[in-house]
Amino acid sequence: MKLLRSCVCSLAMSALVQSAAVQPMPDAAAADQDAAGVQVENWASEQRLTFESTTLGEQRRLYVRLPGGYHSSSKAYPVLYVLDGEFFFRQASAAVQFLSETRFIRNHPMPEAVVVGVVNQDRNRDFTPTHAPEQGTLRFPTSGQADRFVDFLEDEVFPLIEGRYRTQPYRIVAGWSLGGLFAVDTYLRHPDVFSAYLAISPSLWWDEDMELAQIESAVQAGALPSKPLVVTLGAEEGGDMDRTVRNGIKPLLSDARDANLAFEYIEVPGEGHTYVHYKAMLDGLRALYRSWVMPDSVSEAGMAAVTEFYEALSTRYGYPVRISEGAYFRVRVALVEQGREEEALHVAQQAVAEYPASSRARAGLGWTFLQMGDSLSARRGYEQAIALEEAMPEPDSELLLSYRRHLADLR
Repeated sequence: MKLLRSCVCSLAMSALVQSAAVQPMPDAAAADQDAAGVQVENWASEQRLTFESTTLGEQRRLYVRLPGGYHSSSKAYPVLYVLDGEFFFRQASAAVQFLSETRFIRNHPMPEAVVVGVVNQDRNRDFTPTHAPEQGTLRFPTSGQADRFVDFLEDEVFPLIEGRYRTQPYRIVAGWSLGGLFAVDTYLRHPDVFSAYLAISPSLWWDEDMELAQIESAVQAGALPSKPLVVTLGAEEGGDMDRTVRNGIKPLLSDARDANLAFEYIEVPGEGHTYVHYKAMLDGLRALYRSWVMPDSVSEAGMAAVTEFYEALSTRYGYPVRISEGAYFRVRVALVEQGREEEALHVAQQAVAEYPASSRARAGLGWTFLQMGDSLSARRGYEQAIALEEAMPEPDSELLLSYRRHLADLR
């Protein structure tokens, strides 16, 4: 039945990709000028997709945030799927933008990513794996449809996003509370749906701690999934959260002797259940990408070691990972410090070839020429860097001051 539904959905998805209503988010209209003469520009990096779900039999909505350079590049990106999108889409987008796009950070701790917020219709229904209508004093009359929600994601949401945007085959899910329960349950029972899992304060007390029983069985059988799982909890959370997370899943997985297990637990200081999400999202994404930042020992060993490091990243994440601009910078500086200026020049030229629109790459080439005593070529590099930076939509004033200072010293 599942196979039949998948076949039917695959035939219909090309039409769905084309027919989904696409609206810019409220702050993404065209540029305008107000009565006071102030130019107002609303950026079109966010979209809202609305479509009819055949799996769930209802209208569903997604919020999508594209990386800042999406429209000016041909790159493909991993995708972060954020549950409770109406609450947490903007928080997750801010975390991804800071960790992957902020220009004053040279060594970004994660790659740029498409962020998709999945907006709820009935979270109690969609995030819970079993029908448990009474949980103490709480009532969940529609609970138990998590498997159908997985079908919705696989049959409709993923094809829609991957058909409309340039994406890599790497999906992360992030969920809080019942959404965290869904993340852990999917990790255990359907591990291949996502590439990595972030469970923020997961409600593992659900249905008499059923998830903990499943984890214990998987640990004993040596059958834990190999997909990365990060679980976070606010330091102020107690009661059932303390029992099932801090004293439940944490020791169960931390003590598991499984070479394939990729688990990390994070305690978020000073936060309870309600306010933990924002900090946990930032810390959780960094944890999922612990291996992303290149160690100093690699940059000091030269480009062969750097190439090997990025080949290993590509294998780990399942798609070709490009050598970052920051990696070229670190190798170039290390080679100059080692007195290997000719090799450093070659690396600087590689950086310019790989990142032709980057003012930093051009300035790096100028700096390298300066270390070699070629003032004329150094001056040309800084002049080109200034021109590139001034052409940016948001020029970095600190970079421009630095480039102009170097250029003035060369005159």
